Amino acid sequence: MSENKPEPTSPSTPPPKSSSTLSTALGVLGFAATLAVGFFGGRYVTERYPEMNPLRWFREQFIDETEVTEGERYKVELRGDEPQMGPADALVTVVIFSDFQCPYCAKAAPPLKDAFDDYASDVRLIFKHYPLPGHQKAVPAAQAAFAAHKQGKFWEMHDWLFEHKSSVDGIQDQARALGLDVERFEADRKSDAANAAIDSDTLAGGRVGCTGTPYFLVNGHPYSGLRSAKQWRDIFEYERKAAQELLDRGTARAEVYAGLMKGAKEVRGDGAAVGGAPSKRPKQRDAGPDPAKRYKVLPDGRPQKGPDDALVTIVEFSDFECPFCRKVNDTLALVQKRYEGDVRVVFRQRPLNFHREARGAAKAALAAHRQGKFWEMHDKLFAEQKSLSATSYGLWAEVLGLDVAAFEKDLQDPALDAMISEDEMVANRFGAGGTPAFFINGRFLSGAQPIEAFAELIDEELAAARALVDQGVPRAEVLDRTMADAEPSFTPAAK
Repeated sequence: MSENKPEPTSPSTPPPKSSSTLSTALGVLGFAATLAVGFFGGRYVTERYPEMNPLRWFREQFIDETEVTEGERYKVELRGDEPQMGPADALVTVVIFSDFQCPYCAKAAPPLKDAFDDYASDVRLIFKHYPLPGHQKAVPAAQAAFAAHKQGKFWEMHDWLFEHKSSVDGIQDQARALGLDVERFEADRKSDAANAAIDSDTLAGGRVGCTGTPYFLVNGHPYSGLRSAKQWRDIFEYERKAAQELLDRGTARAEVYAGLMKGAKEVRGDGAAVGGAPSKRPKQRDAGPDPAKRYKVLPDGRPQKGPDDALVTIVEFSDFECPFCRKVNDTLALVQKRYEGDVRVVFRQRPLNFHREARGAAKAALAAHRQGKFWEMHDKLFAEQKSLSATSYGLWAEVLGLDVAAFEKDLQDPALDAMISEDEMVANRFGAGGTPAFFINGRFLSGAQPIEAFAELIDEELAAARALVDQGVPRAEVLDRTMADAEPSFTPAAK
């Protein structure tokens, strides 16, 4: 069979045009468009949200060098009765949005104060409350700080609350030690005025872009996260020079801040406060486990991610039909990445009665666990949460490469029902009535909390666990040693 070959093109004859020229042109145009979008898009983001600039973040975090925020300023709603440190006619105004239970806020306060002391005549600090939804102790701590402020002792109470990790245990003794009128202090911290001030601060923070703590506006320029004292001095120096330009043009010192706020924007982002007004949030159940206590909630051979000798064990009670359980999975992935090798997550079943498919999904996960595919099925069930059904589990088992016949047989095994019932009994014994619920080395954490809430407990438990290891306790025995005196069950307080 002969092969038809095209006639060779003579050197003097130009080659026929093909689609390759057009493709090349389109490719060049596409590349140019991509560069343009990347350049202008990146420029827009870094100008509108300066703290998102990756180069700025690298320089500030690793070489202690600060790029100050320029561009748009944002005007914070100030009532005029907020706690303040520094003169009213300061050239630089720092509005602080903070949460007494946030460990990063506690770390951020000393270097800011250090830098402030060097610029005390030109800088003022204004404190506004921003208690995050996952921090159950943050609002009571804010109320105590409000009450201390009413008697002129805000900053002393501020330091004490951070030192005591926002706990208000013994708060009356501390009020007395500060020389406060304790009866008046108690009335103020339980007052509607305290809630109104905290609500006002939180909503004001949301309007100017606060989505986490600590968050700062320096003469209207936004900064988030930790800064060293040197970085704060650089920021103060920059803003002082900008203020000096107004002074040079004849603006009175007392009018400098107002002058800088002319034309400032009043809303950044969507303008919504995380969690809304604190006084309107659902109240924590009075009968829940005490986060300050340790409960003997153990892995008991359930599916886990992380090493057996992890220093911190997170036992999770979860429901595959619960949207909050699905939401917290991303946070748990961040936790495991941040604490790789030191944290393990243990999954225990807590199918809620009003979720019709939750129990069947729990059995599907445990059946997959028998073939070493628990977490793959776990991820599939949550990814397809709106499609949970008895007919789907076998299909997903096939997609995951399981022996489907063995999987279907295991679904009928009463032992899986018994395991789920045992998990439910453990959850009930320790007061985990809702999902998701976590016990971090036995310490209770409820709900789909942000990573900061997990990190606070994990960091405390890691420090204690490492101290045991330093004393010679093998890593594999740390959990048993930690749980030695843990509560064997949870008993609700009598009302």
